[in-house]
Amino acid sequence: MVTISLDPGAGTLYWYFTEIEAGSTDGEGECDGTLLLDADGQVIGVGLELDESITRADLALALQHPQVRYDRKSVTLTVALIDEEPAEVQPLHEPAVLDFDAQGRLQGCELLVAREFGLAERLARLETFVVSLDEDEGPGARGQGPEIAEKPELLTPDSRPLPPGYRSGFVALVGKPNVGKSTLLNALLGQKIAIVSPKPQTTRVPLRGILNRPDAQIIFVDTPGIHDPRTKLGSFMVEQARRSIPDADVVCFVVDISAPPNRVEQRIAALARRARAARILVLNKVDQRTRAGQEHLDAYRALGPWDMEVAVSALRAQGLETLVDEIVKRLPPGAPLYPQDQVTDQSEREHTAELVREQVLRYTEQEVPHGVAVEVEEWEEKELAIYIRMTIYVEKESQKGILIGAGGAMLKQIGSGARRGIEAALGRQIYLDLWVKARPNWRDDPSSLHWLGYRSDS
Repeated sequence: MVTISLDPGAGTLYWYFTEIEAGSTDGEGECDGTLLLDADGQVIGVGLELDESITRADLALALQHPQVRYDRKSVTLTVALIDEEPAEVQPLHEPAVLDFDAQGRLQGCELLVAREFGLAERLARLETFVVSLDEDEGPGARGQGPEIAEKPELLTPDSRPLPPGYRSGFVALVGKPNVGKSTLLNALLGQKIAIVSPKPQTTRVPLRGILNRPDAQIIFVDTPGIHDPRTKLGSFMVEQARRSIPDADVVCFVVDISAPPNRVEQRIAALARRARAARILVLNKVDQRTRAGQEHLDAYRALGPWDMEVAVSALRAQGLETLVDEIVKRLPPGAPLYPQDQVTDQSEREHTAELVREQVLRYTEQEVPHGVAVEVEEWEEKELAIYIRMTIYVEKESQKGILIGAGGAMLKQIGSGARRGIEAALGRQIYLDLWVKARPNWRDDPSSLHWLGYRSDS
């Protein structure tokens, strides 16, 4: 039997075609959807406008139920839990989220319904199909509900007791490119672990930064900016950001208050609304005065609901203490998840490669910086210095010439800037040996993406 569950706090209605266990969902998709209503406005079913790439085999779990029909001509999956023709069809304003298992089979779908629709009052006819959310999966399980009873004693990884009320958890920093997520992460940690650049799409993979306080451990996840991707690398980046949201205990939607929300930010807000985590609206760049600030604030508020909003300036380190306090209030009780002297999950090699890419972003223009990947080829600890050889990959031979420059001038400039940053990070003198190679169209080549470290399981 098809079953459904309602999360009134998030305004979501989930339709199950099979029993879903933790970790069984392997992929996601989106499609337009409609709610099927009877003459009294009660929900009796749902319609999903699927993509032509989805086959009947992908729908095997759904089509095992007699209430589910698939029209190949219109590529529409209809779930009619009440056997009657709908009197009205209500389009959804947000895409339905489709969950697939490792075999690519549709497990279920999640619908986000506008609060004004009054979803909870429109499910009377589907009462026999409704199942309750498990207590540990409900809205209160991620720090939004009543306080969870503390364990008698929490211990650190090295068995030291922690103070009563200690909290720990993951905080996803999400937003469109160039709103200052990486600058905010560095400011929160008081040191540089994420490269920054005025160019969009600087961050390519989720980066964890760990803030330890006497009462809490906060694992910030700096995600790639969500955008409309034009390459497989772009799609990878967006997917990595999307995956970070459901796993978070707190979602911080970081926006640039000096600019109004655009279509991409409306999509990001919809993703945040679906999360069962606490949601904080982080209004960055408050130091940049604008006459339309109040209008922008009202527009971002309307994308909510938000559990809290906090105004900050990541560049000037303003409002950060308030933001951290609000985050800690919403974390679940628990022992630290990382050693308390660890600041990031990024290795030294990964960080040094990123510092080189940061200098490429700084000194090059047009498509060159976006078509660059950096790989550490050799790392040798010597008595006086660390010898590091890296290869900078570009997509075209013409870009190779730009990076090297006349007489190698550009590459020397990039290397000089990177060396200073790497020596500051490692606390040691280094010898940096940079090479440039062309790997045609690597951003759209799955094998190249995998080889260069952009893996979906990372």
